[in-house]
Amino acid sequence: MRRRRRLPFSCTGHVHLTHLHLTPATGARHSVMSGFFTGLLKRYQASYRAEVGKNLASRGLLYEDVLVETSSVKLALSRLPKDVLNAREQRLKRAMVLSSQQRYLPEDVAAKIDPFEKYLQPYIEAIEAEEAEMAKLAK
Repeated sequence: MRRRRRLPFSCTGHVHLTHLHLTPATGARHSVMSGFFTGLLKRYQASYRAEVGKNLASRGLLYEDVLVETSSVKLALSRLPKDVLNAREQRLKRAMVLSSQQRYLPEDVAAKIDPFEKYLQPYIEAIEAEEAEMAKLAK
């Protein structure tokens, strides 16, 4: 009876890294497998990003609306202009109402929303740069 060789990946997309026996002698095999997994990972990332964007837009949210509120994010929120902060609060309120009613935005409205529009990232980057500078000065 012939035994089937087990592949390092399954049909469900889970990767079994324990089946990769890579040694320095298999450098070529390593680069081929690395390229394969890199391509697979990029496709998965694109698919996941599209799915997250669709779910956020269906409730009228942006990605930065649902960030975990760390100290940097809280400080960035305090630096936002009032109109941008009010728009964020309105999006969050609308999402809570839609969620409580188990409803979604109409598809034509959701299609107009770019869920990955960055309104908070420049402020977060500035805060992180300030913190890095403070750490350098403290040394």
